Amino acid sequence: MTNDMNDEQRRRLLLLQQHGLINKQNGNDSLLNQTESGEHTPWFINILFGFSGIFASLLFIGFLTLILFETEIFDSIIGVLLTGSILSAIGWSLFYNAHLRHSPFWNSLAFAITVAGQAYIAFALLTNELEQPVNVVILLLIQLFMTIVTPNFIYRLLSAMVALGCVIYLLNFYHLPELSLGLLALMTAVANLQRYSILQRISVKWRSAAFDISKALSYASALMLLSVSVYFIAAEYGGSPDSFGSLDSYGDTFSYNYYLAQGLLTLASLYAALLILKRYQVKLLSAAGFIIIFAIAILGVMSIYVSGLLTTSLIIVIAVANSQRVLLGLGITALVGYIFWYYYQLDTSLLIKSASLLSIGIGLLLMRWLLIKRYFAISKRSSEALTVANEKERLS
Repeated sequence: MTNDMNDEQRRRLLLLQQHGLINKQNGNDSLLNQTESGEHTPWFINILFGFSGIFASLLFIGFLTLILFETEIFDSIIGVLLTGSILSAIGWSLFYNAHLRHSPFWNSLAFAITVAGQAYIAFALLTNELEQPVNVVILLLIQLFMTIVTPNFIYRLLSAMVALGCVIYLLNFYHLPELSLGLLALMTAVANLQRYSILQRISVKWRSAAFDISKALSYASALMLLSVSVYFIAAEYGGSPDSFGSLDSYGDTFSYNYYLAQGLLTLASLYAALLILKRYQVKLLSAAGFIIIFAIAILGVMSIYVSGLLTTSLIIVIAVANSQRVLLGLGITALVGYIFWYYYQLDTSLLIKSASLLSIGIGLLLMRWLLIKRYFAISKRSSEALTVANEKERLS
């Protein structure tokens, strides 16, 4: 039994090695135990290390800032940039050594030092005399570089989120905030649903690193998509829904076109649905395809008035299609939060609110009944017929 399990593990390692998802050194039996014990850290442990690293980096920044103020290094932007670059280089070297040794302690230490270094670089870029948006573009390029070269998932996740935040700021700077939702939704769909097809076009030598980067980018784009939706909800009920002057720090107030933004988001959602239907070999012009397109269109129209409805539905569908429990939990939590926010912000009586909740509940129960009666019953009859056929074949 043990030999069969070892043979199965060797075959899986060989298959992963042929596809470039693991390095050749990880295919050796001597490193198999190290790979299994060090690399497969549970996600909640990674999040715990991430929070501890952020807290440690804040303490480290406070301690180092006091020293730098005493030495008057903060009077020179070049000095702050140099300090941040040195800390980032030290953190990267620690990350690289921790990646080879699979050490959680060195990972946390490297995380704290690298975050401190990047914080100093961001402070120097955003407070000097560089004109906007040149400083934001430089910060975007630095974060993209750190996302590529840093061998740590949590740091890549945060760095990618900062880079996407810079992209959103640049779109807002050039008066194109309506592109934010559609662009983030498209990136989320491509990073999650087309990851492996894109990786097949990359050289085998770099495929393992590209897989780690794409994984961080997939979660970062989903989190930023949910965050931007939260901002639009707050802007909708916190003031004038057509004015986004609070986003604007350079003096110009401009209107936000909800119809254009939700239209682009709907197009990105339709593209994600097309990828999922293609995965399950379902034609777009079939009955199921028309139902899905109609449902996405309805959600897109409703999202004009209930911001975040289509966004969270897209995240949930992608998470279910890829069996990503963490992303599924985030999507469901965000969906419940958005619905409750919209419900409590309605300027209507409690009777109308109760009637709306009753109608929604009845609609959901009808959908559940329809799915159980039509689809699950067909699946059950198919499985029973297959079982009977197998039994007849065995008896004959």
